[in-house]
Amino acid sequence: MGPGAGSSEAAAGVGALVSKAKRSWVVLWTLAVADLRARYGRGRIRLVKWLFDPFAAVGVYLLLVTLILDKQGAAPGLSIACAVVAFQIVLMTMVNAMDAYNSRSTTVLNMGFPRLLIPAASTLTESIAFAGSLLLLVLMMVIYGVSITVSILWFPLVLAINLLFAVACAYPVTLMGVWYPDMKPFVLSVSRTAFFLAPSLIPLSQITGAVSDWIKLNPLTGLFEGYRDALLYGQAPAAWELLYPLAIALLLLSFFVPLYRREQLHLAKMI
Repeated sequence: MGPGAGSSEAAAGVGALVSKAKRSWVVLWTLAVADLRARYGRGRIRLVKWLFDPFAAVGVYLLLVTLILDKQGAAPGLSIACAVVAFQIVLMTMVNAMDAYNSRSTTVLNMGFPRLLIPAASTLTESIAFAGSLLLLVLMMVIYGVSITVSILWFPLVLAINLLFAVACAYPVTLMGVWYPDMKPFVLSVSRTAFFLAPSLIPLSQITGAVSDWIKLNPLTGLFEGYRDALLYGQAPAAWELLYPLAIALLLLSFFVPLYRREQLHLAKMI
């Protein structure tokens, strides 16, 4: 076999991978769009709800901090928005993933496609819906007069880790949604507890003592502070703010993706 044959085989292998990636993307996009239409409906009212959801979530926490707890701080609305926006993509992905098989039961039972993509489709759905939250961050920066600095270049990396962490959470939650559907309230309660056990309403800089060290064990802490560093504080995120959530995400994926791959053929029988 000559060198030309080896090159041809390599090119064919690359072409096959590209073709597979394209097919996977088509499946992901189709699942996500169908999910969005089911949730937000059709027409102009869909756009209104899509834009209003993140503002409603931040508004509740902002009233709690500024009026009830009387903790102003620097740009409290933007600080809270950084935490809420980062958390919403994770929480809503988990909510979506819990019902992923039931909501797509007809598709799962009657169509052949890679079931391994279902948890990732939950994240893609929420990522599209998440785009409205970016407008909230921009608006908060304008309201509080926070200038854009070179640190904003870190934001895409922080966002990418945020999305990867959401994907990592989607796989175990999808399995739990099929195996133990009655556990949904418990999963959501644990998720919201994790939000409050992170520097969500109050930034990490205002938390002192041993609590400041313990709270860093929550991977949400690094995500929240990464958003604040890139958008509010005008500085590069600390290495642990990026590496720790990334490590937790990779650990979850390394365990639950193989488990999901092994169990996916049996999940449809439990719908």
